[in-house]
Amino acid sequence: MASIEEVKVNIAASVAGADRAIAGIQMVADQLDQSLALLRLTSIGSFHPSTAAAIAHLEQARTRLDEATQLTRAAMDSANQFRGMI
Repeated sequence: MASIEEVKVNIAASVAGADRAIAGIQMVADQLDQSLALLRLTSIGSFHPSTAAAIAHLEQARTRLDEATQLTRAAMDSANQFRGMI
């Protein structure tokens, strides 16, 4: 069985990894924002269903990235609370 200090170190490493994942998610989100802006600008005046679908899918992807970030932060908070208790 791992010692309390080993558990704390492992939790800290897990939180650090999650923090790096959030940074990666943010980079992806920024790229999606740029893609959305360009697609919207390009499709001004066009009401083609394919364009509307593309925008809707990108918006949904962006929303899910925000959800992933929120869930990851919540997990990090919970892990840090546990680490503080032990």
